[in-house]
Amino acid sequence: ARHLTVEGTRQTEHGLAWKFDNFTRAGSPYEFNMEDARDLWNQIRCPILILWGDESWGRRNYDLDTSPFHDVEVVKIAGAGHWVQHDQFGVFISHVNRFLNA
Repeated sequence: ARHLTVEGTRQTEHGLAWKFDNFTRAGSPYEFNMEDARDLWNQIRCPILILWGDESWGRRNYDLDTSPFHDVEVVKIAGAGHWVQHDQFGVFISHVNRFLNA
C-alpha cells in the first residue's frame, strides 16, 4: 500500500492527486473484432491463469467465457477488487506460485 501511495500520487497545489495518463482514455483507431480476437486466443497453447476479484467493478455478475482457450484456470478471489494483487496479496502470490510451479 505504501509503494502504491508513494509511486501512484503526485503533489499538486491542492494536495495529493493520483497519477493518471489521460492517453489511456484514447480509443484505438482500429475496430475491435471479437471474432478475430477469439481466433487469435484459440491459438494460445500454454496454460493460462486468470485471477478475478469477486468485488471487482468489471463484469461482476458475468460468467467469464473461457471457451476460446485450451488450458485455462479461473480463480475468483474473495475480498478482492480489480487489483487482486493489491487487495489480497498473500492469496494472489499463493495462486501464482502454485501455477508457475505446476
